[in-house]
Amino acid sequence: MSKNNQGGFGLIESIIIVVLAVAVVFVIYHFGWAAREPAGETALEAHLDAVQKAVNLYMFDSNGLYPTDDGKLPEAGQSKLIMWSAGFDYGGKELMFYPNYLKRKPKYWDGGAWHIDSVGRVSANINPKDY
Repeated sequence: MSKNNQGGFGLIESIIIVVLAVAVVFVIYHFGWAAREPAGETALEAHLDAVQKAVNLYMFDSNGLYPTDDGKLPEAGQSKLIMWSAGFDYGGKELMFYPNYLKRKPKYWDGGAWHIDSVGRVSANINPKDY
């Protein structure tokens, strides 16, 4: 009896190679291309969240003032610019919205893009793709 020594892969080896190739493609797709949200959108969401938390803390510590030109929220359906230099006296110490409540100003902080609406919600008039 002679053994047939032909090169190539058997059925099991071929199945293993296909499964590994599919796994590699899945990993590259899932952790590479598909999982990537554009950096600008992610950064904008993170900054919106940070500014919102800072506004909430500022309002709590200042007994209801907001970092706006007059410390108040706008009327329903309106918005006001966030005043990054807004401040109040806290036990003899002057606390400023920036840098006491917000450690870094977000992008376009000086362009009039960051607003607070009538319920205290922060928004930014910025295209996320441009952020």
